Amino acid sequence: MEIVTSIVVQSLLVALALFITLLRCWVRVRMEHRVLTIPDYLVCAGWLCIVGWVACSINALYLQLSHPLAEPDLTTDSIAYLETVYISCFFFDVGLYLPKASLVTFYWWLIPVGFRRLRLALWIGSTYLACAFLATLLADLLICRPISHNWSIEFQLDSVWNSYTTLLLNWSLNFSTDLLLFIIPFFIVNCLKLRRRQKIGLIGVFSLGLITMAISLGRFIVYAADYNIDDASGNAWCTAEMCTAVVVVSLPGLKALILRATRPTILNRSNNGYIQTESGKMGKASISRPHLQGSTLDDETELVFLDRKPSPSPTATSSRSARTRGMQDAKDDVMVTTNITVTRHAF
Repeated sequence: MEIVTSIVVQSLLVALALFITLLRCWVRVRMEHRVLTIPDYLVCAGWLCIVGWVACSINALYLQLSHPLAEPDLTTDSIAYLETVYISCFFFDVGLYLPKASLVTFYWWLIPVGFRRLRLALWIGSTYLACAFLATLLADLLICRPISHNWSIEFQLDSVWNSYTTLLLNWSLNFSTDLLLFIIPFFIVNCLKLRRRQKIGLIGVFSLGLITMAISLGRFIVYAADYNIDDASGNAWCTAEMCTAVVVVSLPGLKALILRATRPTILNRSNNGYIQTESGKMGKASISRPHLQGSTLDDETELVFLDRKPSPSPTATSSRSARTRGMQDAKDDVMVTTNITVTRHAF
């Protein structure tokens, strides 16, 4: 890949990630009327790492114009180039883990304490993610000793940038954490009380993580096939992986845009609270719906304790009665509910 082409591709990817990140923040502040949360800030920090990485990448590519890399090991006589690529390693590795941290933080906020198995899975996933991140940073810092060899012309082949061992270790940790975070949401789906259409849509959102994993795998295959790949092509692959991670993590936060567009046609419900039955009669129903920001959402999502036995139905002398006992915790469009009994009387 030509240097100019690589710079253009990376700039477009950064612009796309910026657009999605700003759109996520706009939806949170303007449409949902809420302040930015920790997951939002982590995504923004991830985008800043992308900017740092791309800035280092462009500078390194620019230095190659005056200091071309020498075959066959692609060595250089520029200390500035070696310093630039060493710094870029930290922007890249930290930038890959910040979107993961944002996703894990969101899972901790989403899943109530009562879901013990899911919380245990989160503890395991969070611990492994933290250990993988720490191991990646330690590899960048300690695998080349002394650290000054990373920007030494004489010992540049021992640097982190030229270490195949570091590439294999960091990629394995990165890909395994992606796989772990991809699996966890599918356990959450089993605890969601959803319509079939909603469940399919939610699975589709969770499956977006496959895009990041595919690009990560593609990057590794490219480097494994030819570790001395030119910086223009290799840097473009790295930028694509970082930007995809930010975009994929941000897309679920844009659900309010879809809900606004589809809400008028979600349910055929009359204004007087009656629902049309199959027989054509009107039935009065007691309906439990979440209220967020003063509005009623018809596409509610319920996290239910599926392992609990339902409480016995209440008895009443009146033909129209309902008794509801529950605990509700409104979280975006999620309602945590236990033991709900609904009765409908048709006349």
